[in-house]
Amino acid sequence: MSAPALPGARAGFTSPGDQERWLARRRWARAGWLYAFMIAMSFVFLGPFLMGVVSSVKDNPNEYPPKLIIPQFTPAYIGRAWTQGVQGAADGWNGGLTPGRSVTFDTTVDSPADAPQAPPTVGLFTYQPTSLVALARQAQARDYAQVRTVETGRTGTTRTYRTTVTYPSLTPATGEIVRAKLGPASDRLTALLPGGRSVDVTLDTPEAQSHQYDLSETQLVELVRVGQEYRLRGPVFQRTPLQVDVQRGQRIVSSTLPPSDRQNFDRSFAYRNITPGVIGYTLNNYRRAFDETTTPQTGQSLFLRWVGNSFLYAGLRVLAALLFCSLAGYALARLDFPGKNLIFVLGVLFVQMVPGQVNLVSNYVLLRDLHLLNIWGLWLQGLVAAGGVFLMKQFFEGMPRELEESASIDGAGPFTTFWRVMLPQAGPALIALAITQFQGAWNDFFWPVVLLRQNTDFTLTVGLSNFRSAYGGQGDYGLILAGAVLSAIPVIIIFVVFQRYFVDTGADSAVKG
Repeated sequence: MSAPALPGARAGFTSPGDQERWLARRRWARAGWLYAFMIAMSFVFLGPFLMGVVSSVKDNPNEYPPKLIIPQFTPAYIGRAWTQGVQGAADGWNGGLTPGRSVTFDTTVDSPADAPQAPPTVGLFTYQPTSLVALARQAQARDYAQVRTVETGRTGTTRTYRTTVTYPSLTPATGEIVRAKLGPASDRLTALLPGGRSVDVTLDTPEAQSHQYDLSETQLVELVRVGQEYRLRGPVFQRTPLQVDVQRGQRIVSSTLPPSDRQNFDRSFAYRNITPGVIGYTLNNYRRAFDETTTPQTGQSLFLRWVGNSFLYAGLRVLAALLFCSLAGYALARLDFPGKNLIFVLGVLFVQMVPGQVNLVSNYVLLRDLHLLNIWGLWLQGLVAAGGVFLMKQFFEGMPRELEESASIDGAGPFTTFWRVMLPQAGPALIALAITQFQGAWNDFFWPVVLLRQNTDFTLTVGLSNFRSAYGGQGDYGLILAGAVLSAIPVIIIFVVFQRYFVDTGADSAVKG
């Protein structure tokens, strides 16, 4: 009886080597199709998160149609943002506008022969971002800086204009330049130096005196130290907003940086900041998430506080789950005592089937009477997770009984057996339990929004809901998306690092060695 022909023999191959190469190509082709399918599915599932990440760095996240290639990822524009930051504040990373500096900004306008030939109208405008904790309006660059526009070139119908924004110092004095924050309003102007010392601010020019009532508490300013006096140079601006308008028939073609908003068929361009620096251009919404939640009196960022509260709450939940769920799961799986099955049905299965909203009123009243409407009360109401008990019970039931018998022969009691024999073998289940508990606590919203009263006690999910209410109505979704991306990063990192433990089996771990 002859041996069966190899696949592909009908293709006319003359040697076994040709057939092997043909089979290898088929294997690679199948593997390629499989990987292509997996990559396509990953884009399907990760697409919303990818678009959220891209939109979180856009200056205008509401653009339509949305684009993946945006100016904030373009090296040429990033380099220009650095240059503008250096011109405005000698800081290519953070940008801004400081007294005594000048910034140039180029705009190209298409003016056909039958259109008006007037130069564009250029001016600074007021841009006061919404803040969750701001108490007063901050000074604006338009009230201090001067704007001048001149034509610098002409090619056919296209004309290039250069706008120069000059911020003159409010004092002619020279000396050591110090940055400080203005103190509370009183009969004299005071400032708080970086070391914490409060000093009087001298207004030595009519220009400085005319602006003394425009400045509010916590405003960042530059001072000139002359002997024992501190003279006001002017406030420091993080943003330099610019508006460029041309007449009907003209059209703005390009500019040093792309506009934040364009209207009237490219006849009106608005730039929220022409001195952004690299961070202010690429990660502005992420910087705003921390800056616009800063308490003026203390300088503390509420966003950082919310992140810390979320880590604290999640860490406490994980520790409690590892301790109580493993103990309860081992007792229900290995020990014999009266009412064990009833406890499992009522205390584990039934609790998992009852929504948490059913116990809302009773738990809230109890925690209120105990004065625990804070992070500790939030942890207490979710101290033992029924799902975690069920997970650990099923894991311990699958472990060989020979381990306990060997420990019993050596004279170990139930607790010693659990602590020194069974628990060290439960590594995969404990890590899976820790990850699920961390993820559940990190993303928990219902109980935190019910129990937490003070904004300093908020977890990140509750804080982000405040972002939505404060910024969503204005269409400022970039900041909301930046906060959402930041909140997703810890869960993604933990899952990627420990994902292999989700598929490990407890039996394999128990019988090693």
